[in-house]
Amino acid sequence: MKKILMAILATLLITTTLAGCGNSESSDLNKSFGTKAITITPTDVTREKAASDRKIILRVKVKVKNHSKKAMGIGAGNFQLKDDNGKTYDIYGMKSNSLGQEIMPGESIKGNVYFEVPADLERGWVDYSVFLNEEPAAEWLLTFPK
Repeated sequence: MKKILMAILATLLITTTLAGCGNSESSDLNKSFGTKAITITPTDVTREKAASDRKIILRVKVKVKNHSKKAMGIGAGNFQLKDDNGKTYDIYGMKSNSLGQEIMPGESIKGNVYFEVPADLERGWVDYSVFLNEEPAAEWLLTFPK
């Protein structure tokens, strides 16, 4: 009886451990975060070729909604990407269709935020700060397509 109980406990422990590992690959794509005045939702992530084979351009499409009673500005510079080791990647500003505009009260816009990252990077934390050099107001874990 003791051996059967130990086998059942071992099976439960292995199952729980494997289930926890599966959740580490989750992504916050399509989850809205932000502040009381503004919410941001990443809606799509794609890869584009870069000048170097060791790097790629990562495009994160976002939807932004202004909940305040006044116009607000938002740009790609409000975003930053960091990997699991804490290395940060700033925006890639060479794209003409990068996010950067004013949002009127109650309205939503869509735009792109670009990052130049190593080609083997599989996921990262994208964060949004209301003002530059300020603590992030929102953060998403995004899994990148291969």
